[in-house]
Amino acid sequence: MTERRHPSSHTAAGISVSAIADAALAAIRTDGVSGLTMRSVAERLRVRAPSLYHHVRNKDELLDLVARNAFDQFVAADRTAYDEVRSVDDWIAVTTAGALELRDFYAGHPGLAGLIQAKATPDRDQGDGSRAELVRTQIRSLVALGAPESQARAVFETSAHWTLAAVVAEPTEPDRFAAGLDLFMAGVRARLMELLDRA
Repeated sequence: MTERRHPSSHTAAGISVSAIADAALAAIRTDGVSGLTMRSVAERLRVRAPSLYHHVRNKDELLDLVARNAFDQFVAADRTAYDEVRSVDDWIAVTTAGALELRDFYAGHPGLAGLIQAKATPDRDQGDGSRAELVRTQIRSLVALGAPESQARAVFETSAHWTLAAVVAEPTEPDRFAAGLDLFMAGVRARLMELLDRA
């Protein structure tokens, strides 16, 4: 039996984690999460399917990889935007814009919002991958405004869950999503103002 390589040695067989995640996202764009297969990812990478088993054992591990690394395109811009946040209104504006962008991203990747929702854990800001980096960035910006970390985490978690649930519930209704987001963010703003007034 061949020993499975350690996750940090993904490049040993000439395939990077990022390349696998990108190929999986491309397959999801075409066939949805339900149509994602090891074979479809291998074909996009122009390798044989068994080559992927050096990196991911099965479809479940492939889905975990996608969930951790699906947001590479957002990380740099979001980090910059949140680093420039100086007020609650700034945070609401950046988070609202990001939620609208994510909604479009999810709409272009059928089933991805449901996958991310299913893989959401309280410690998803730990470890590596673009998802963890985005979570850390949002929580860090609230703490910088003066919110206690536990409350910053709670606000982030609630906002993230609302966004995912709204996309899953109304995947083809962008106007309804935007209207709901405005209402939701009004409540988040009120909560943040209350938290910061107490600090």
